[in-house]
Amino acid sequence: MRFLRDVVGDPEKAEEVARMSPEEYAEHKRITIQNPFSVSAAYPQRRATMATRQQLQDRIAELEEENQSLTDKLDSIQDIVSEEDDEDEDDDD
Repeated sequence: MRFLRDVVGDPEKAEEVARMSPEEYAEHKRITIQNPFSVSAAYPQRRATMATRQQLQDRIAELEEENQSLTDKLDSIQDIVSEEDDEDEDDDD
């Protein structure tokens, strides 16, 4: 509105735009207003479900196994890197 009034120099047009609702302004500018939080086919409503105690314990066990596997891999990598470092030091001597 200030742009219309101060830059364009059209205070009447500025007042006209000021009286428009957001929906009217959007229609005037050919803009579609969408609410991403509305329930629709594109955004199905999610239902919160609680996991059972057993499901949580199973998931914990699964994650602990995965964690152990990854820790073992990291240890193997560390061993390889340490061996290479030791060989490099021996070569320098």
